[in-house]
Amino acid sequence: MSRSIGALVLVFVCFVCLSADPQFAIIGQITDSSGAAIASARVLVHWDSSGSAVGLTDNIGVKQDLLVVTDAGGRYSANVPAGFYDVFVSAPAFTPIAAKVIVKQGQKAILNAKLYVDPLVSKEIGGVQIEGAR
Repeated sequence: MSRSIGALVLVFVCFVCLSADPQFAIIGQITDSSGAAIASARVLVHWDSSGSAVGLTDNIGVKQDLLVVTDAGGRYSANVPAGFYDVFVSAPAFTPIAAKVIVKQGQKAILNAKLYVDPLVSKEIGGVQIEGAR
């Protein structure tokens, strides 16, 4: 009986560890100029090792780039250690953007991005005027 209880406790601990929110992450939502969520947008996270040179003491980072895709609600989450990152966001027909993000020890960084329809794309589909296009 004690083995069964021990096994049950072990399974529960593993489940809690796997389902817990990561301590360090870059999270956010990608929307268009009207505020509508953009599903399947690509978010590329690139560690910038120069963060150490500008005084960021916890610039652990990851050596390989991390690519995540937004869900149907435009939300994404990239689990990364503390560090200084370049984040690139793109989606078909939209002008891509880039931003610097600092993930501090024990915190999540939030990067919400608004993408605008690329003016060349709107011109190609018949010269439709898109409000907010740059």
